[in-house]
Amino acid sequence: MFGNARILNFIIAIFAAIGLIAVLGIVGMAVMHVSMMHGVWSCSEAMRLWR
Repeated sequence: MFGNARILNFIIAIFAAIGLIAVLGIVGMAVMHVSMMHGVWSCSEAMRLWR
């Protein structure tokens, strides 16, 4: 199909690795945020009080 399928596979692997790292980072930050704030509602309450 492609003459340079090896390069295409390499690019796809790089994008897959970047996507995996991004998803794991976002999930990790969300878990840490929720555990630090003891729930989502207290976070929104703190944002409302901060304003």
